[in-house]
Amino acid sequence: MLFAAAIAVPMQWPLPPQIAAMLPMMPWAVMAAALLLSQIYQQGRMGFVVLLSMGNFGVASYLQQALGGSNINADVQLGYWLWGLTAPLLLLLFALLPSRLVFHPRAWGHWLLLLTVVFAAGLLWQQSALLAPLSPWLQTRQLPLFSWSPAPLLLLALQLIVTLICWIRYLQTKSHDGVAVALAQVALLLSSLWIGEAQQLALLATCLASAQLLLVLGLGHQLAFIDELTAIPGRRALNMALARLGRRYTLAMLDIDHFKKFNDTHGHDVGDEVLQMVAQRLTLVTHGGKVYRYGGEEFTVLFSGKQPAQVKAALEAVRQDIADYPFVVRSAKRKGADLQQGRGQRGEGGGKTVQVTISLGVANRTSNRTDTDAVLKAADKALYVAKKAGRNCLRIAPKAQD
Repeated sequence: MLFAAAIAVPMQWPLPPQIAAMLPMMPWAVMAAALLLSQIYQQGRMGFVVLLSMGNFGVASYLQQALGGSNINADVQLGYWLWGLTAPLLLLLFALLPSRLVFHPRAWGHWLLLLTVVFAAGLLWQQSALLAPLSPWLQTRQLPLFSWSPAPLLLLALQLIVTLICWIRYLQTKSHDGVAVALAQVALLLSSLWIGEAQQLALLATCLASAQLLLVLGLGHQLAFIDELTAIPGRRALNMALARLGRRYTLAMLDIDHFKKFNDTHGHDVGDEVLQMVAQRLTLVTHGGKVYRYGGEEFTVLFSGKQPAQVKAALEAVRQDIADYPFVVRSAKRKGADLQQGRGQRGEGGGKTVQVTISLGVANRTSNRTDTDAVLKAADKALYVAKKAGRNCLRIAPKAQD
């Protein structure tokens, strides 16, 4: 009995002839694009996951052709089992190792590990006698009602365990490469089940490659438009939002009062935590306000289709919320703390509670301020007026051009 066929799930999905002809090459093209972009965006773990996915598809395609022939020998079966056991372990290892670019000198350790595992699997495949003690596990067992082999169940159990570990790790990290590892492992599991179906293998690999490409593109978008420290949109995203505005909008420029003094007193690590806390509280603003980090300790809140009078109460509420928020300067630094937990109550120092306040300047588009640069300058001048008025307050730019 062919053990690979024992776990194969035959499926037939009709495809147009043109798509069916291109299907075998589509995974290679899309994965190559994902690998190139992962290198450009400096996402090493993602690159190695794509590289392993390419290798898995290549091995699966070879085994599918061999298993589809009339003369199936023990070497082909052994190759199937070696692939099914080593591929998920490689994915798990690369998920746990430090991230390294695929084509970088510092990735020599990753390449050494990959080549070592591939060489060891190839050696065992060529020297099948070394696996003689395991042969009983690959044999069909006759039971009173049916015949079965424990090998497929062991292989699937291993792959399910690795899939579960990869998914748990993704839930912990919520990272792009974390979901890429989990998806690659799910694809590997399904490839083991559909090893006898060439069309299903190619479709599965194409779907996986497309998902990896989208993840890399999403990561590129995040790098370009999301501020890494505060996890809110940055200056580039603000510029694009300003370019799409209509004729009616209001924006607020704000910054943290005495931020430089705070940084000098408590250190830049605590200063970063202040920025994170303020950004998180600002995202609670109502009336459709969109928050952006303008730069340094400055933020921008953009209200499309609103007048200053309509958003003043919302901005005053968020200003008061930040002023009332108990920011605790702790004695022990919490490196790598999750941004979603304990925001604003982290730091280093004497463990005392300090007050963080912001000042705001608000301006809207008028007949005298028709372009976004003029509105930004008006809001910045209003912010300066708020600073001169004693800070922790809001000022609205006059309707006439200053």
